[in-house]
Amino acid sequence: MVGIRRAIALLFLGFYVTQFGMMAGFGPDEFFPAYLGLALCYGLAFVALAAEWFWARWFAIGVGHFGSLLLLAMLTVGPEPILAFVGLTHLSVSLLLTGEGMAARYEYSEAASERWNFQEESLLLMRRAVMSAGSTIPILIIYALMPRPDALGVLALGLGIVGLFGLLRARTWGALSIGGAGMVVLYQLLVSYGPTIVAWGDPAMLEEFGFNLLALSVWLVPAALLRPMVRFIRMPG
Repeated sequence: MVGIRRAIALLFLGFYVTQFGMMAGFGPDEFFPAYLGLALCYGLAFVALAAEWFWARWFAIGVGHFGSLLLLAMLTVGPEPILAFVGLTHLSVSLLLTGEGMAARYEYSEAASERWNFQEESLLLMRRAVMSAGSTIPILIIYALMPRPDALGVLALGLGIVGLFGLLRARTWGALSIGGAGMVVLYQLLVSYGPTIVAWGDPAMLEEFGFNLLALSVWLVPAALLRPMVRFIRMPG
C-alpha cells in the first residue's frame, strides 16, 4: 500500500507540474514568472519524492497543505468545482504521504540513517521546518512574482530559495535566510500600505493586502527552529 499511495501522490504532483508549466507557456505574459516558479516548486517536490530523498515526504506534505488552503476559500465563495478539485487533490497528497510505513521510505530509511545520522529530536525539528517551507515557499513565489515582479519581492524570494537550500542541507543559516525573506516582506508591506489599511473600504485592496500578509507565514520556518537556536546561543562558551 505504501507504494500505491506514493504513486498516487506523485501522480497529483506531476499533474500540477504539467499544469503550471502549460499555464506558464500559454498564459498571459505577466503571469509567466509566477507559474514557472510554481512549476519548479512542484517539480522539486516530485523529483525529491520519486528519488526518496530523506526530506521529500515533509516538503511534499507542506506543498499539499498549501493547496489545501483553497478549501477554506470555499467558505466564502461557495462550492466551486475547481477549488474543490485543487484543494482535495492537495489534501490527498498530504494524507497519502503520512504514516510510519511512508516515513520508513524516507527519513527513517537505512540510507538516510547512514548518511545523516539524525537524532530523534533533530528529525522532529527538521520535519516541522521543512513542512513549513513546503507550505510557505509557494506563497512566497506568488507574492514575489505575480503579476509583476519587483526588486523587493524578488529579493524576498531569493532569500527564501537560498534558505530552503540551506535548510535541506540541515544548516541553521537556511532558517535565518528564510526569516530574512519574511523581514523583506514585512518592510514592503509597511512601505506599500502603511497604517491606513484599517481605513480602506476597497474590498479588492483588502484582499490583496490579506494575501500579501499571508506571505509572512514564511516565519513559520525559523519559528520551528527557534528553541534550539536560542538554546545554542545561550550555551556557555
